[in-house]
Amino acid sequence: MQNNPLKALFPQLVGARPLIYLDSAATSHKPLSVIERTNQYYSNENANVHRSSHTLAAQTTAKFEAVRQQVQHFIGAKSDREIIWTKGATESINLVANCLSTQHLQTGQKILLSALEHHANLVPWQQMAQRFALQIRIMPVDDKGCLLIEQALQLIDSQTALVAVTHVSNTLGNINPIELIIKKAKALGAMTLIDGAQAISHLKVDVQALDCDFYVFSAHKMYGPTGIGVLYGKQVLLESMSPYQYGGEMIQQVGYFDSTFQGLPYKFEAGTPNIAGVLGLGAAVAFIEQHRALIDQIESELYAYLLQQLAQIKQVQLWGETKNSIALQSITLIGLNIQDLSILLSEQNIAIRTGHHCTMPLMQRLGLAGTLRISLACYNTFADIDAFMQALKNAVLQLAPDSAIQDESNVVVASELRPIVNILPLAQKIKAAQGWDSVYREIMMAGKELNRLPVHLQVAEYEVNGCESQVWLNCEVKEQHLHLQGDSPSKIVRGLLAIIFEVLQGQKVESIAVFDMAAYLHQLGLSRHLSSSRGNGLLAVVQFIKLQCELACAKN
Repeated sequence: MQNNPLKALFPQLVGARPLIYLDSAATSHKPLSVIERTNQYYSNENANVHRSSHTLAAQTTAKFEAVRQQVQHFIGAKSDREIIWTKGATESINLVANCLSTQHLQTGQKILLSALEHHANLVPWQQMAQRFALQIRIMPVDDKGCLLIEQALQLIDSQTALVAVTHVSNTLGNINPIELIIKKAKALGAMTLIDGAQAISHLKVDVQALDCDFYVFSAHKMYGPTGIGVLYGKQVLLESMSPYQYGGEMIQQVGYFDSTFQGLPYKFEAGTPNIAGVLGLGAAVAFIEQHRALIDQIESELYAYLLQQLAQIKQVQLWGETKNSIALQSITLIGLNIQDLSILLSEQNIAIRTGHHCTMPLMQRLGLAGTLRISLACYNTFADIDAFMQALKNAVLQLAPDSAIQDESNVVVASELRPIVNILPLAQKIKAAQGWDSVYREIMMAGKELNRLPVHLQVAEYEVNGCESQVWLNCEVKEQHLHLQGDSPSKIVRGLLAIIFEVLQGQKVESIAVFDMAAYLHQLGLSRHLSSSRGNGLLAVVQFIKLQCELACAKN
């Protein structure tokens, strides 16, 4: 889709140097209609709902409740009383998990989840299982991350109380055969919850046709505002559940010693709701419904083109399904660190998600530290993919494996005490580099000078928490001077460690205590090239070093 008519409707994506945004699975951009609708509320309609009797409040309440009916029809619910406003899919799942566990689940019963689940559809059930002596069972995936449906169905039995499964994997893009899962669960009397956060903007959802008991999603992944989401639940189940939170809005009558509560949907909506968010969600639903055919066409063409282009790079490994997927693809590149790739892509104006994508158990199952996730939406173009591919090729060229042999016995020790404010040889090259590509080339070259930690010491005892990529450090204080070894799977992080080591190696402990890393990085011109997470990771490294120095001094 080279000339995409929808892209112009998204103001943040047009301009002199438009952002190449390939991270829509994390959050989608918002069309002008959504932005204007939320602005209109705050500019002209600001009043609380369901509370006041004046005209403005009554008008705003009517518009607010009209969106509930709009969402009801959008997902095919039987009644608008089955539509509950929440902060998002995460709160929706927590609401169901807490309410069901206290009233509908019995000791020893099973909760069945898939190996693909986002932490939001895993951790709440883990906590409920621990509190109420329930059993967690996991539907398996194959070595590419595709759900093994026959084995999954066999796990549903008479002891299964609930099956909670994602409609679409947020990490891999797989569209799961939830119809088969729901049918089997229903036949054996188990309830079903479907996490639709990644499906809702890509697929037509009909909850009555699916016959699921609960369906959850967030507005911000479907072109709507943040902080607003939907819990759909069958009316009979919602009526049988006690309120999740208590306070204003959800009460019917309150005394000093007892209270009664509203019926559906209000008993689950304590406090003033996100009114602007609800109205913005309504505008997002209208946008999808108006352009659904074009959205489907654009995303289908973009995904096919992405797969075609990725095939040109021999190091690329694809994860998940490609024939039964939304416009999302997770990749790794053989021999290359994904954090390094992400840093170099970001420097080239490519917004892309890297890491475990809140699916750490899935990454462990696949034997991965994480993936690069390219997630497309209706505002992307072939030109976006071309720019990404060129940036990826540039990154691959910069990160080509080097032939340096690690000498684990080589410990670099300063021959004399250096003033800690000096800019030393490795840092001098960084400071002199012109352009982001030259800066990162010098950083990676610096990594070859790192006094690397032997592999057998790369264990939890030496790992630094708080870093974007894994980092291990060994700090020794000999005769009041610091000696360092370190390592990381990331070439760029190894380079940054070498730059820090260069200025700290051999220094007196008292000098280490007053070292200002942020000022030093600024002095080198590196601050503008480091994201907040990478900067925080380096800060964690320096804090780790300082702590080890303090402990060594205390022993002496």
